Amino acid sequence: MLAMSPHTEGRSRGRRAPLAVSQCLPIALVASGCSHAPTLNLFGSFFPAWMLCAALGILAAVIVRQLLAVSGINEYVVAPLLTYSGLALTGTLLIWLFWFGH
Repeated sequence: MLAMSPHTEGRSRGRRAPLAVSQCLPIALVASGCSHAPTLNLFGSFFPAWMLCAALGILAAVIVRQLLAVSGINEYVVAPLLTYSGLALTGTLLIWLFWFGH
């Protein structure tokens, strides 16, 4: 086994390489998107907008499920849990996009 000399051992321990520009640029781009918080003023209280969009997306999935049940198509849905979860997520993201997408 090779032994390290005391002079080279101390050099490698306390130093860290500085961040390269390729690592700092993505961090700066992500942090620059935080100019304001996505909140809504509902009845005098600030409310996270994503919660409202999620609730509306879930409501949209429930309405679509009821429409499919009335029309008889609900019986042919292969994976109902995945299908309706996907519908809720799609509804949530579409509401977010149309309401807050500038």
